[in-house]
Amino acid sequence: MKKILVFTGGGLAPALNPTLYGVISGAKKNGWKILGGLFGWASLLPGGQQIDLTNTDVESIKDIGGTFLRSSRTNPFAYPDGIALIKKRLVELEIDAVVAIGGDDTLGAAAKLATAGVPIVGIPKTIDNDLFGTYFTPGFPSAARRLSDYAREIKEDAAYALSRIYVIESLGMKAGWLAASAIYGGADIIIPPEREINWANFLKLLKERYTKNGNFATVVISQEANFDEPLEVATDAQPGEQYGHTRKHFICLPLKDKIKKELKIETKALYPGNYLESGKPIELDKKMSIALGRKAVDLIAGGKFGYAAVIARPDAASLELTIGAALLTDLSGSGTFRPMPEEYFDLESLLPTATFLEYMRPILGECRKDEDDYAKLLKKVTSRSS
Repeated sequence: MKKILVFTGGGLAPALNPTLYGVISGAKKNGWKILGGLFGWASLLPGGQQIDLTNTDVESIKDIGGTFLRSSRTNPFAYPDGIALIKKRLVELEIDAVVAIGGDDTLGAAAKLATAGVPIVGIPKTIDNDLFGTYFTPGFPSAARRLSDYAREIKEDAAYALSRIYVIESLGMKAGWLAASAIYGGADIIIPPEREINWANFLKLLKERYTKNGNFATVVISQEANFDEPLEVATDAQPGEQYGHTRKHFICLPLKDKIKKELKIETKALYPGNYLESGKPIELDKKMSIALGRKAVDLIAGGKFGYAAVIARPDAASLELTIGAALLTDLSGSGTFRPMPEEYFDLESLLPTATFLEYMRPILGECRKDEDDYAKLLKKVTSRSS
């Protein structure tokens, strides 16, 4: 009988609990013992905690966001003898294999440990969608839907009613995938982090679209965005950060002030933050995450350590997605960061291109421009009031 341990590391994503469900249910189906590691890699380091899930009912978790095993940004390589500590703990717990669920940092550590002989398989997750080797990262579809719904509601309700501009700050770190998904919510301008944005063009487009809409507009900006005119943005590292990351926070605030000053239009800033990482996963996220969890169990059964369960789109003409496997080193490590490609975003219009929308079709479906009855009513009112 095998005994495996699964944990979640790094940031939050709506697909974590369904992924855990896939691993746990797959292990039980094989008749294996299954432990849950609490707080990511910390569970296998000194003072780490585990919980035996072999006889625990986990049916409820597949429909819930978050991670019942909790998480942290613990880095085993922050310890001089991290590899030896983890190997020692695996022997003490009589664990045959580890399933690491996480993003670039968590899977990067997993890849190094696998190279050192630790029996590990991985499963990607991050709302940033910034890993090569998988069509999308679990958690991204739900966050993209959440942001697009948020942007639509703010535009149709608050911006319209109060004749305002709303600046919505998106998570996503150094990749613009999540921010760009706000096109599904009718965002008027989107600012990704990959390339520097011309301020004069931004201001001109915002004024034009605000006026064309009937005096209301929304801007979605990535937290790590950059203009050719500087904005004073605070940066910091969160407590417990062991991977050396610093993050910009509340770029929406100085952007709001600068827009208000230069356009003389009432502008508000919104920071949905962890709201985008939370909540019930959409059906696609749930389905694929459970399948990835079970694929990870199959990889262990086949002795395929150093691999990750991933999502593929085998046929560009089809919306069908499949589950496969890739080397951990293909997902995380030097040269594996996946920014949004240049052809996916138009710097002149500050909106995603048709190529981006084609990429998104298996994830969020068609991005329809058709106006519903309420949108037509708003247009009728604005034409009268202007």
